[in-house]
Amino acid sequence: MTDRDELADLEAERDRLRSLIAYYERPEIGFPELPSWFCYVLFGIASVIAILVAAGMLAGQIDPLPIIFAVVFLTLTAYISMRKINVFGTSMRVFDLLSYLTLTTLPGPRAGELRQRLSNCESRIMELRERRP
Repeated sequence: MTDRDELADLEAERDRLRSLIAYYERPEIGFPELPSWFCYVLFGIASVIAILVAAGMLAGQIDPLPIIFAVVFLTLTAYISMRKINVFGTSMRVFDLLSYLTLTTLPGPRAGELRQRLSNCESRIMELRERRP
């Protein structure tokens, strides 16, 4: 591999490491707003399922106790997940906070390791640029 090819590879690696560091230091948190048509589709699907479950309960094929528990549990979970709270000086939903905490605690390369690799890459780039005629 020539110095020019190695330099191009190192510069590409440097750009990739910089983007990884930016990603791990500031994970994007936020829950996108659903389009209105999608809400209508979800409402239609939920209505069809509710009608089928109600028909099954009236026919005696489905026990109503787990259905009532599931409806109450899912409704409370959705309500709590979408509540806005103030955390770290910013207003966000509970779901967004849980996403942020999950992203920051997942195992993976940390910024320190990535910064060390970036430093090594940049020093090698400087060596190759100084050697070039």
